Amino acid sequence: MQLTVALLSLVSLVAGAALDARGDCHGNNCNRAVTGTRPGLLPLSERSSSCSSFLLTTVTPAATTVTVTVDEDDLPTSTAPAKRDLLMARQVTVVPSSIPEFAANCANAAEFAQACSCFGVTGSVTTAPTPTVTVTTTVDYCEDI
Repeated sequence: MQLTVALLSLVSLVAGAALDARGDCHGNNCNRAVTGTRPGLLPLSERSSSCSSFLLTTVTPAATTVTVTVDEDDLPTSTAPAKRDLLMARQVTVVPSSIPEFAANCANAAEFAQACSCFGVTGSVTTAPTPTVTVTTTVDYCEDI
């Protein structure tokens, strides 16, 4: 008997935590526009896809620089730039902020993101390929003498 009461209490706590994790999913117009089922709304699959796109964060790593030196014989040699010649390159993170037209009832991007999470769509992060910048310099040995 005590084991049953303990198990039921534990199940209640877990269920309560799961319901609390949904956050602010009450029936406001933003949530209705995103998760609603009334006639005239976009299909659920399109709204879900829009939420997925909106909650996608793209990280573009800082560019790497490759210096190619070409002499008069057109023989390329590749060298890494000296540390002192490097600028502090930083990665760029892009987070969408424009709300789709069907969610015009959402006051801002945060409210739309909350409605998407109520819809069951979670955010994701993708990393773009590292861009490469090539710098070509030409060396004329006659000028160096």
